Amino acid sequence: MHNVRLLIPLFASLALLAGCATPSRPVVTAAIGEAPRAQPAIDWPAVRATLAANLGALPGTAVQVRADGSLLVRIPAAEGFAPNQTEPRPMLASTLLGLIPVLQAEQLTAIQVIGHTDSMGSELHNLSLSIARAEAVVEFLRRQGIALLRLSADGRGESEPIADNDSPAGRAANRRIELILRPLY
Repeated sequence: MHNVRLLIPLFASLALLAGCATPSRPVVTAAIGEAPRAQPAIDWPAVRATLAANLGALPGTAVQVRADGSLLVRIPAAEGFAPNQTEPRPMLASTLLGLIPVLQAEQLTAIQVIGHTDSMGSELHNLSLSIARAEAVVEFLRRQGIALLRLSADGRGESEPIADNDSPAGRAANRRIELILRPLY
């Protein structure tokens, strides 16, 4: 019975964190009796090329086409935030500012911001931190004129590493922000 009492706060915390993440994609439906409207096509190869050009040769950045056709923009954030903080530092802010013209021009894209951490600290802390950082990036993009309707935030904590967490370089690579661009409708 004592062990069950210890688990209740843990499950309550996890439920609260799950509620903090914004939905991954806005849901749009046609009015009753209205035929769905055809949406203009997005020129994904051109968007990808422009994003890659705007990122330039920044180390660790990447723009990739995902299996579902969406675009993944990977931005290193090892130095993008102070330890255990959520406000983007100037270097990360500068990188994001370089993407703003492309994101503003592509009004029909939804932008999901996903935060990632390394494995230092507790899993619950890292998940919470990754969500808060993604939300801070969403707010940064909103302040730059990106419509909130197009933005969502989520965090994955340490659950999706791209490098080994046993070395400082691997942990640095795992601390990142990813933008996933999909059709808005």
